[in-house]
Amino acid sequence: MKPVVALVPLCLLAACAGGGGPRAEAPGNDGVAERLAIGATQADIEAQLGLERGFERNPADFDESCVSFVYAGDGQERFVHAIFRDNRLVRATDGHAVLCTYGSRASKEV
Repeated sequence: MKPVVALVPLCLLAACAGGGGPRAEAPGNDGVAERLAIGATQADIEAQLGLERGFERNPADFDESCVSFVYAGDGQERFVHAIFRDNRLVRATDGHAVLCTYGSRASKEV
């Protein structure tokens, strides 16, 4: 029982540590982002999903950018948010209703 209790604070800490990404509503899981290969270039992703619809550089870290790609989901426009670091994909989520943005503040909260 004690090992399980010891894991709870670690899980809570891990959940709070990921606050450096772009701001957006909670993503869905339409399976589009799962098909993208980590480490792919933006050109590779554009070959799969088409040209980007939105691009924003992280104001706190110019090596990172968020690129939005549109796809159709449930009869309405949905977006993949692809995070690139030095032009290589590091993570992606889908099911977004809006373009990705880091917001107006360059902080750990964005």
